[in-house]
Amino acid sequence: MSSLIKSIALKNFKGFSEEVRIDLRPITLLFGANSAGKSTILQALQYVREILERNNPNPDRTLQGGEAVDLGGFLNLVHGRDPEKRIEIEIGMDLRDETFPELMPESFDDWEGDNDTFVFYNLLYDVRHAVRDASIRLEIAWNELRSTAVVTSYQVSTNQVWCMRLEAAPDGRDVAMKINRTNPIFMRQQTQEEADEAAVIHAAIVDDEWASEADIPADGAQASARNGEPKWYSIFPDILWAVRETGMERPGAGLRAWLDGFGSALPRLDRMLNIPIGGIEGNSINGAQNVYIAREFTAFLSWLTVGPAMLLRDQLQAARYVGPLRCIPPRGFEASLTKNEAAWSNGMAAWEALLTRSQEMVERCSHWMQDADRLNSGYGLVRTEVQEIDYNTGAPLGRAKPRIALIDQAGLTHQALDVGIGISQVLPVVVAAQDDRASIVSIEQPELHVHPAVQVGLGDLFIDGAIERGLSFLLETHSEHLILRLLRRIREAAEEGDTEHINPDLLGVYYLANENGHITATRLPVNAEGDFETPWPKGFFEERGPELF
Repeated sequence: MSSLIKSIALKNFKGFSEEVRIDLRPITLLFGANSAGKSTILQALQYVREILERNNPNPDRTLQGGEAVDLGGFLNLVHGRDPEKRIEIEIGMDLRDETFPELMPESFDDWEGDNDTFVFYNLLYDVRHAVRDASIRLEIAWNELRSTAVVTSYQVSTNQVWCMRLEAAPDGRDVAMKINRTNPIFMRQQTQEEADEAAVIHAAIVDDEWASEADIPADGAQASARNGEPKWYSIFPDILWAVRETGMERPGAGLRAWLDGFGSALPRLDRMLNIPIGGIEGNSINGAQNVYIAREFTAFLSWLTVGPAMLLRDQLQAARYVGPLRCIPPRGFEASLTKNEAAWSNGMAAWEALLTRSQEMVERCSHWMQDADRLNSGYGLVRTEVQEIDYNTGAPLGRAKPRIALIDQAGLTHQALDVGIGISQVLPVVVAAQDDRASIVSIEQPELHVHPAVQVGLGDLFIDGAIERGLSFLLETHSEHLILRLLRRIREAAEEGDTEHINPDLLGVYYLANENGHITATRLPVNAEGDFETPWPKGFFEERGPELF
């Protein structure tokens, strides 16, 4: 599952006071001193998932973090622990060939209607297929009366421009909606004749309560033509006009009548908006067409409002988080019957994956662990079947059970408890980097307890995971060896003229620093020669020079 997540922006979240944006590449590395905010970025992804999946903006434990992560609730997360401030997080997605999930329970595609109905359907179809990228921006505030955190703003942007915004009162109630009719997904070119016809519709709708919060200009004017160039106009008023003609109930100021049941600005996922269609009769040709248009509009507005959050939630559900302290499996370790994704945080899910996933995956991980041109850790992997036997009768007890063992160069097998701790620390990193079911893989200190020779090999591991598995890596690290290998591969690809996959776009490097309680993030661009385009900031491997010279 390829990752669609391409950026994360934080404001008033832990040490991030002013907004900081991290653009994610297939391999993104976060460097910096301890307590510089590197782990905060990984935690922000988990926080957003808690909000979207469990509607919980005040969490301590998370679905992914298990015992390794304790967010401590909103008052611990907000910058300066100031309850008057609001956390803001925005996550951007590059949709490529994806689109937002649909929520329509039944299809109307085969319904045969008149020309106006098909014109309306095509309008919505064009909007859906104009979306290239999207972002979700959440604003979370503390409500003293309810003693909890509340999502007070939920904004969807498409094609780099805000498109739809839900805003709630400080207590989460009185939710209102705004729609940006000039968002690029609504804009089309038109002839002068089409512009004149559209102006009539705009003028009629602007005088109507329907347009009060739809961000339609008061004069209903279209973009004017210049030097004979075609005009640009928004088709959103055309959509509203068709819906109004069905007799659908007016939405009222802020489109509030369309937001029934909202307890905060966050929409309920996996359910359509409850837009009333009272007064529409379906027992005639025109009535049936009106019902169709009303239903299609409800599905469309739900797609635009709820769909982006569902897509982001699904991406975060497929994410992997490997924490900084990985456990060593006991002797006779077996996969749990009840799957627990938080087991990735302490590495145990990686051992379970080796027991339950395909033999091909076991062999891939084994090659990465032992091959001389890869990590060369000295150990490979072997999966065997163990059959328990009744001591008295010799009869087999149940099914044979899989076991995973480490195998050395002499062919001897070992339990994880019997080898150096570095092996148990790096193995979950290898498995996570070969897990093509994942989207974004966040790892804290992948180099933990491993030799520098293995650390440089991790660079090749992440390149393989990004190119061959379509994974996206977010790595919190202190390893100079890791970044040097990545820079070397970019330089070698440029020298060999093979830059289709391995090039500077593969890599994002950020240096985080905590200055007087405020975190800054400096992006360090890499050029085609595998060098940083700007000098390393103060504190970035500054120990290197004095030790060498």
